[in-house]
Amino acid sequence: MIKVVHYVVTKGKSEGREKYGIAVIRSQEQIDSIEDIAPTLEETTVLAAYLQENGVAAVHFRDVVEDYLAR
Repeated sequence: MIKVVHYVVTKGKSEGREKYGIAVIRSQEQIDSIEDIAPTLEETTVLAAYLQENGVAAVHFRDVVEDYLAR
């Protein structure tokens, strides 16, 4: 059985600036996250939507984000 994950945009502050990340949620529990992906909410939201819409498995989350940022 495949367990569905959800990708949720997070917001934090570090050194006086806002940072946006993505948390991976499965069965109402956070199983992974990357806290500082992009400097804008818009870019982070686009990536979270991409992950969700394409059904990216949690095990591939970090690799997909890394590839996205390297482009």
